[in-house]
Amino acid sequence: MRRIFRSAAASAVAVAFLTTTASAAPQQEPLDVLLTDDDGHAAPTLAALKQALTAAGHRVTVVAPCDDQSGSGTQLASNYASGEPGPENTITAEQLAPDVWSVCGSPGDAVLFGLQHVFTSGPPDVVVSGANPGQNAGAVANHSGTVGATIAAGELSIPAIAISVEIGLTANPPQLGNVAAAAEYTARVLDRLQSTSGGTGLLPEHVSLNINYPVAPEVKGTRITKTGRNAFVRPKYEPTDLCANCYVIRPQVDLSRDPVADSDNNALADDYVSITPLDGDWTASDGVRSSIRGRLGALR
Repeated sequence: MRRIFRSAAASAVAVAFLTTTASAAPQQEPLDVLLTDDDGHAAPTLAALKQALTAAGHRVTVVAPCDDQSGSGTQLASNYASGEPGPENTITAEQLAPDVWSVCGSPGDAVLFGLQHVFTSGPPDVVVSGANPGQNAGAVANHSGTVGATIAAGELSIPAIAISVEIGLTANPPQLGNVAAAAEYTARVLDRLQSTSGGTGLLPEHVSLNINYPVAPEVKGTRITKTGRNAFVRPKYEPTDLCANCYVIRPQVDLSRDPVADSDNNALADDYVSITPLDGDWTASDGVRSSIRGRLGALR
């Protein structure tokens, strides 16, 4: 999401193969890719990702929101029609080119529309969402439309990857990482997933990958991470003279070390690419559920 101006990781795993060039790997069969984002179909960061995936030999079809949907999270349209269709219960979608669709809805809506109306002969091999200008790490990932698109795909057992590029907030002005490098990295991830799939799916069922590419000029490698607890930015609501009940929204930045040692936030802080496998299941741990069961089990 873009609306800001919109402990070492002991269990993290360095994946050295992803720092090699794409041309060094054996040629894989081209994939059918549904490419989306939360910044709109015309976003230059999406164009960079499309270029990298196309250069890697994949068949890429863009099905993305018609405008900026940053921060829309896992939102899906729910204004279902109970009678005659009207403006309040319809969305618009337009084919702008043979390989580009614009959907006036959330990233999740774009994914579902693409599955129903664009990939009519069968689902894509993978949904790729991004590249997002700004990290979707830690608690920020819960509210990210970039990540939300992959959750919509994962719910339907379609492999999905979200790719975001870190913004360095200590620079003035804030500095965005190398989008082209992140896009090429994503192509290498797909290549390795193909070559290690053993003839099965690219990813386990219902699993998506949330990738965050660091702003650092020298990327040290890759860590397989957990979603952290910190949010590098949250909205802060401040009173304003605009009206009696008005509050202006400003960014509240937190760059402190994440309490989750092997988190995505800490990997980025250490100049590593973070890859967090997600399964869309927000259920608390067995221990927490057991505790709650013990405390509330007698309720009727």
